Amino acid sequence: MSKIYDKHGWVDWGFLSTKNQAFMMVIGARGIGKTYGLIDYLLTHDIKFIYLRRLQTQLDACAAQDGNPFQAWNVGTKTETPVRPFKQGKQIAFHYTQYDGDRKTYVPTGEPVAYGIALSTMATIRGTDFSGYDAILFDEFIAMDNERPIKNEFQAFLNFYETVNRNREIQGKQPVKCYMLGNANRLSNPYLIGWKMMGPALRMIRGDQMITYSKNVTLVMLLRSPISDKKRHTVLYTAANAEYEKMALDNAFRTDETKIKQRRLTDYEHVCSVGEIGIYHRRGGGDYYVCRKIQQSDYYEPYGIYLTVFRRSYIMLREIYFVGKIVFESYECEMIFREMLGIA
Repeated sequence: MSKIYDKHGWVDWGFLSTKNQAFMMVIGARGIGKTYGLIDYLLTHDIKFIYLRRLQTQLDACAAQDGNPFQAWNVGTKTETPVRPFKQGKQIAFHYTQYDGDRKTYVPTGEPVAYGIALSTMATIRGTDFSGYDAILFDEFIAMDNERPIKNEFQAFLNFYETVNRNREIQGKQPVKCYMLGNANRLSNPYLIGWKMMGPALRMIRGDQMITYSKNVTLVMLLRSPISDKKRHTVLYTAANAEYEKMALDNAFRTDETKIKQRRLTDYEHVCSVGEIGIYHRRGGGDYYVCRKIQQSDYYEPYGIYLTVFRRSYIMLREIYFVGKIVFESYECEMIFREMLGIA
């Protein structure tokens, strides 16, 4: 069994924590010990952390006891001091608690062990001191198809990390370790694109590779999970369709039919470039071609006002894409193209 899983088949966070340089994206099947195991690791090692969710509605649900992300840990460890949520404006403080028999309720003891924040409302936490928090647990960082997008999400996340990390490294301290946990919903997401990890992610899945590194970013694909193999025979998955089973148990990203072909650029003229891709049109009319060859003329940065101007200036590319008149150098190029034009 891989070192990524312990002897019981669960995710081994004692091992994975040693592989986190600064940012670690861990993508895997449902219910194999991602969130539970990381919470257990952080609490056991007395590491105070930020519990981050994408949207405020998701964080608000965590304030109720049945949505408490620590509830499974409370039950599993049979602790007498369960961690419970206490709402503080738009944020949540998670405390160890003890039962007050007189008031018949749980009351907090000591400082929070974790602090809940939503990325979509991060502007409300500027100026807050996070010097006592040494980790971030970003739960469900890959949005599902029906979730509301966050404007310039990757940049918003980097701004949030800067707010928490501040000048620790300049002061000779270790940077905040960020653990990003997600299911295989969409390969085309702001984080894999922002860190240019879509290509490596595809190669990992095809090559059955579970860990890769890029600068200070670690990408972990939880493949061949022993727990998933056991779950495959449970009621839900014997009744589920093949697409759901592959996503939930086999880490298969949702994909679409693609037109992947190699073209000679000498047959095309440059239309524009955005981020990592160049968009070309066949000389004399015909199809469009998207590849990794970018040019500086008519170039747009892939964020902020630059991306907005690109989308408005080349809105016709959406229709051209949907009628099937665009071919792509690679699947990765198609996913980046869709993200740049805001195509879900």
